Amino acid sequence: MGAVDTMEVFFEKLNEGDREGAVALMDDRVEMRIHVGDNARTLRGVEQVGGWFLRAEPGLRMIPGEVRDMGSTYQADLLSLRPGAPSQHLDASFRVEAGKITSINLAPR
Repeated sequence: MGAVDTMEVFFEKLNEGDREGAVALMDDRVEMRIHVGDNARTLRGVEQVGGWFLRAEPGLRMIPGEVRDMGSTYQADLLSLRPGAPSQHLDASFRVEAGKITSINLAPR
């Protein structure tokens, strides 16, 4: 499964509330970098990265807009929706290898 196929399944599962199914698409050694203001935080391993998604507010949705297929890298303008919070537009980049998400980079637009 290529990057686009993997990410379509990931967002489908995440947005349907199947967070465990979405996390199952992550490699055990996945890394996620989250940019907030002038700071960045890096989470490492499926326990930390997957846990970030599993602990997110109920109703979290991530909707990809413009998608750029760059082979093993999937880039998208991502709309993040959380109940009770303002929507947020993110620049997102996901690296996929052998059908598993190996890295995620999320930065505010």
